[in-house]
Amino acid sequence: MVANAASRPDEESIPADDLSTAETLDRALDHWRERIDELKVQVDLAALDVREDLAKRLEVTENVFLAVRSRLSDARHDTGASAASLRRSVDQLLLDLRRAYDDAEAVVRRGRKAKP
Repeated sequence: MVANAASRPDEESIPADDLSTAETLDRALDHWRERIDELKVQVDLAALDVREDLAKRLEVTENVFLAVRSRLSDARHDTGASAASLRRSVDQLLLDLRRAYDDAEAVVRRGRKAKP
């Protein structure tokens, strides 16, 4: 693979298919980061009775997000890992992330319904 000025130094040794997978996953994680940041705003706006529950669920969501980001970073340095293996591993973590996010979002919805 020919490295260009925009590529990261650790991407120079990654095969093109694996790099494409990593870039796709990076974009997905960027999208999740935006959604998590929106939930942080909801924590600030939430009624006191749901704020604590929402904050806990948001913390779980962020921890799963960080695990996905870490796994992706580790995979970039593991030249023996295939794109398929990386994808399976990260897909499971993304499923966990979606579940954690959905749980936190459900708390937001319940909090909105409880408002007079």
